[in-house]
Amino acid sequence: MSYTYRALAMGAIFEVAAVVYLITADAAPMAFMLALTGLSMSVMAFVLLHAMQSATSHATLPRWTPAAARAARPATHAPHGVHLPAASLLPIGICIAAAVLFFGVAVNLSFVALGTLLLGIALVGWLIDSRREWRAVSAAGATGAIKNPVPLRASRLIVDLAAIAFFSLAIGQSGLLNPAAAPTAPVADLTHPAIGAKGVKFDLAKITLTAGVAVELSFTNNDAGIPHNIGIREVGSTGEPLFNGEHLTGVATIDYEIPALVAGKSYEFFCEVHANMKGTIELQ
Repeated sequence: MSYTYRALAMGAIFEVAAVVYLITADAAPMAFMLALTGLSMSVMAFVLLHAMQSATSHATLPRWTPAAARAARPATHAPHGVHLPAASLLPIGICIAAAVLFFGVAVNLSFVALGTLLLGIALVGWLIDSRREWRAVSAAGATGAIKNPVPLRASRLIVDLAAIAFFSLAIGQSGLLNPAAAPTAPVADLTHPAIGAKGVKFDLAKITLTAGVAVELSFTNNDAGIPHNIGIREVGSTGEPLFNGEHLTGVATIDYEIPALVAGKSYEFFCEVHANMKGTIELQ
């Protein structure tokens, strides 16, 4: 069954993306969302493709409406029966667009906007197909000789542009193409140090904190619509970080309460969302 392999292929794309995101960004919640999206895509695509290949386009409904009510209907009412547009890939496009939209809800507004645009295009196309099918049934009249109209197909240009937009956003916001921040002089104000993020990278490669005391660290996210945060862990540690700050979507500023760090140990700061964003901590 070819539609089975198509459904599995659509879901596999998101599953691979989930693994890549987990490895590169070390963000288990986001990877789980991608994996769940892939599973949903496989199920929905299988159901829709199976229906497209096995179901009939015109099935008669039981006539439980009283005769008087049927006679009172205007002459322009829709023909009897269940009316579906001819088999097409537009329902699959609706599923893909919805997946991109919900993915954007978890990531940022750029994907939401892209998903909304694609969803609108797919829905309008399917509604046009439905209207053309309705007119074909009306034109057939009592003869029943229905000539199904050829379904709409998304142009290659739209498909290519959608794919380019999605992967451009995904690669750009993953931070894989942005080098780490260049080494900079330690922050002078040890009582209230500050650090920022712009272009999916920190503006400092090293910050200086006072050992043995809690510190208030000011963090400014200058990337509009992109979430960042600051976490702190010992260098080489693979366990839970010592501190993991609230995710902040730019442009915005937040003050983190950093717990006291032990002198003589090596620490680093990082962004939980983007694996390339990290730097070292110097204690005084």
